[in-house]
Amino acid sequence: MITSASDTAAIVDLIQRTAMLLDEEKFEAWVELFDARGTYELSAYSSEIRRWMTWQLSEPRCAREKCSRTSMSMCVNRLGGGTWWEFRWCRWMASMRQVTSHFSLFRTSPEGQSSLFMVGGYQDQLIKHAGVWVYAKHKVICDTRMLDSFTHIPV
Repeated sequence: MITSASDTAAIVDLIQRTAMLLDEEKFEAWVELFDARGTYELSAYSSEIRRWMTWQLSEPRCAREKCSRTSMSMCVNRLGGGTWWEFRWCRWMASMRQVTSHFSLFRTSPEGQSSLFMVGGYQDQLIKHAGVWVYAKHKVICDTRMLDSFTHIPV
């Protein structure tokens, strides 16, 4: 339960930092916004099969690995540098209401044409460690479910 204006401001800052780090492709720094056991999930509802589909879920790869941040780091490290997808530049526009926020993700081609790539929301569970708010769970709920390649990139 958020009880102070400073907690509210810190949570708004966390959500804004999330969007900024994704815009700037600073994926390792994005991973650091999570608790050590925090998870990232990307899901969408399919009207054809009438159920939720999970497209990506970070979790420990084995019983010995207790940190899901490790699996997130491994995933973002595979992205490498350089132009790794057709539309490189993205802008995350996030607005916050408690710990539920909504986003629109726009892509711009190398030729300068922009288009809407994805719309959805985040359902976040936040925890406070040593006075700092971090993600315990960062779940992406996609309104857009017909996605092309590169959905492995954090949203």
